Amino acid sequence: MSARCFILIFSAVLILSGCTSVSYKSNSAENPPKPENYPIPVYIEDQQVPRPCRVIGTLSVNAGNFTMFGGSPDTEMFKVMQSAHQKGADAVKITTMDKPGFTNPNYRIQADLLRYADVWETVGLSKTGFQKYLDSNRATLDPIEGFWYSGGLNPHSIGIIKDKSKPGRDLIGFIIETQNPVWSEGMKKIDIRRGLEPGSYVLTYYLDDFARREAHILLKQQNSFAFMLEKADDNGKFITYTKFENF
Repeated sequence: MSARCFILIFSAVLILSGCTSVSYKSNSAENPPKPENYPIPVYIEDQQVPRPCRVIGTLSVNAGNFTMFGGSPDTEMFKVMQSAHQKGADAVKITTMDKPGFTNPNYRIQADLLRYADVWETVGLSKTGFQKYLDSNRATLDPIEGFWYSGGLNPHSIGIIKDKSKPGRDLIGFIIETQNPVWSEGMKKIDIRRGLEPGSYVLTYYLDDFARREAHILLKQQNSFAFMLEKADDNGKFITYTKFENF
């Protein structure tokens, strides 16, 4: 095989295999990496992030010298999310995404890596401490106070207790146990206020990206309550059914 033929074949392999480069400009000290299963939310430029954030760095994915025309946005987003986990980001905001064209043969992405700038509210009660509260106040408990469990894809248990430390709130629901890495023991999961009808409540429920959703419930039986919530993922918006059972 001639040297000229070898060069042509080698060049063709490079073109078909594709190549993009990832660069990162840090704005802060290194953060502990996130677990691989941590669900880092992604927002586009015109979307509002539910919690106050600071930019810890800017990530750029650019086409290399040898790349197939077109490429895959999923492939490039995988690189963004891989870096976001490594850098310990809480969220990602895509600032630009350029489709392939004559001046750029592959997808180009620029994204800000974000860390939450606020402190999420927590309740300083352990499971044992909450049980002691329930036992000591049995005669005066609100009907919804107690331990509640929700199954499904992300099973978790919460405690609901009276708390009027925030305007318009009568009770708070906080994490007791969960396998979801976003949440830890004591973190607020629900703000609750009493409704106009006896046994009715208005819930402000926080999703895994801390976006809030409001739901109205009527506690006809004291062993369960359920509500519907609108959520969104890469495939669009959908409705989820969430049920809590008393235990």
